[in-house]
Amino acid sequence: MPSLKLCISIDIEKSGFELKNVSEAWFECNVFDSFIKDLQLSKFAVFKDMNDNFKLEIDIKKNKMCWISLKKDINENISKSEGYERIDLDDRDNILNAFIAYPKWW
Repeated sequence: MPSLKLCISIDIEKSGFELKNVSEAWFECNVFDSFIKDLQLSKFAVFKDMNDNFKLEIDIKKNKMCWISLKKDINENISKSEGYERIDLDDRDNILNAFIAYPKWW
């Protein structure tokens, strides 16, 4: 099963709260393609890495997006960050277009 390594960057600034999360993760190419297809059909879409360290869920029917990011250090300590956002069709389209624009080799 082909896979690709992606850099994930999450930057949030809200009401005096700031979060910066940068990581890398491996994703199966079919997960990438399924995520795009589900977004195009306004279905519940999940983009999850192969090691369960990152997950992005978009449910456009409920106007919500959730993400979870885990990081382990060399001592197996885990840091977890997650977020929930209300989104609309324009937000979904921006995310969809970013994924469609990714240069696929498979």
